[in-house]
Order: sequence, then structure tokens, then C-alpha cells
Amino acid sequence: MQFVKWIDRLNWKLASIVSWALLLNAILITFNAFSRKLFSVAWSSAFDMQWHFFAAVVFIMAAYTLQRNEHVRVDLLANRFGERGMAWIDLFGILLVLLPVCAGMLWLSVPKFWEALLAGHTRATRESSSAIPAWIILSFIPFGFALLALQGVAEAVRCLAFLQGAEAARVSKRRLFDEE
Repeated sequence: MQFVKWIDRLNWKLASIVSWALLLNAILITFNAFSRKLFSVAWSSAFDMQWHFFAAVVFIMAAYTLQRNEHVRVDLLANRFGERGMAWIDLFGILLVLLPVCAGMLWLSVPKFWEALLAGHTRATRESSSAIPAWIILSFIPFGFALLALQGVAEAVRCLAFLQGAEAARVSKRRLFDEE
């Protein structure tokens, strides 16, 4: 369970750092809107940074969302199976869906990230002259899925511990982190 706590803390700390990206993104969007409307000046790199902030928030916060049990799920079965049944459903969902999807996304995204890093690709296109390196935004995909896979492992261990009789393993994680 120490490894589970380490994963929980890692994702919690990253989420608290990345959550500031939402504020930075709001400031950046406001700055871009004012500069375009008031001064007719637009910076493609500033517009591109909005996507970087958004990617950071979405990909890195996914693991934290799973940790807090705030992810989208179908709880239609929850009332019929109770806590033990839901632990089994969570465990099978993690092992048969979440971890294979994360592994597949890592397998697909890591080569694209390395290609962009080594070749020095930028985000410049016909529509944009942004010079921001493409590897930055591409790094959020494997990093986010790696964090999500780690959190999935932690949740699977938590389910197994609960199924083996450790009642504290299924304690509301929201309450656990709100106390810190």
C-alpha cells in the first residue's frame, strides 16, 4: 500500500501544480482577445500556447480524476452489487479496459513524441507561424497516459486489498485528501 500512497501523492501534487495552468490559460486567452480586438495584433504562438495549457490540464488531470473517483462511469450496477461487486467491476474494468488502452496509447504516442523531439518539429503550419516545438504538446499524451496507468495500478491494488478484507482500502479518497 506504500506504493499506492506514493502514486496517489504524485498525482495529487501534479494536479495541484497543473491546476494553475487553468488560471494561466484564462489570462492568456484574455490577453489574446484584448490584443486582437483593441490593437488588431495576434500572436500565433500565444494562441498555440492555449492548446498547450489545455493539453496539460486534460492529460495530467485524468489520473487525478480517476484517483478522486470523479471519472465518468456507469453506476447502473452499483445499487445491485454493493461495495464488493463494485470493487470487482472496477478491478476488471481497470485490467481489461483502462490498462490496455493506456498501453496502446503509450505505444502509439511515444514514437510520435520522439520523432518530433529529434527532428525539431514546430507547430508551424500554413495557417500558423508558431515556433513552439511540437514535442512539448506531444509529450503530454504519453506522460498523461503513463500517469493514468499508474493510477489505474493503484486503484487495482486498492480493489484487491478491499476484496481481501482491508476495509480501509475503499475509504473515500476524496475525504482522505480533503483532510490534508
